[in-house]
Amino acid sequence: MTFAGPATHWPRVSRIAAYLALSWMLTQAWPTLAQGDKQPTDSRPDLRTFVGTWTATYKGEVFATLVLTQERGTLRGTLNNFDLSVDKEGNLTDGTHKDDGDAPLLNVRFKSGALYFIVLEKDQYRDGMNWKFVPINARQGELSPVLDHQADVPKDLVIKPIRMTREPAQP
Repeated sequence: MTFAGPATHWPRVSRIAAYLALSWMLTQAWPTLAQGDKQPTDSRPDLRTFVGTWTATYKGEVFATLVLTQERGTLRGTLNNFDLSVDKEGNLTDGTHKDDGDAPLLNVRFKSGALYFIVLEKDQYRDGMNWKFVPINARQGELSPVLDHQADVPKDLVIKPIRMTREPAQP
């Protein structure tokens, strides 16, 4: 029996141990290294801030209803179909009205305290409409169409945020 066997075995074991130690150190340090100079991303907001039935009115008539519920730690909801008419400053005008039907919110995500989602158009031949919803306080919020990535929207179109009011919770 020669001593060469165990001597070659020991460096292989120490290489494996060193690899495992290096791997552990990198997994511990990677989140910090990957961020570099970036600020940490927003943490997920309290979903209760968003949950409820939010409505918007034009000339005293409800035209938009956003229903947000919390299920198993995620936010789900619907937005009814409605038509918006705006003047050149982005204010609502006649022609703004409620349509039939509700659509589920798709691709729900949070960024900088705002809820972003997509709603399919009622005719379903067009891409979905991108929306942003921001609660201002416990009773008021703002719903805004995200026009940046909409293919069929004129570049000079402006739509001011739509004021929404949260309906009181039912007992």
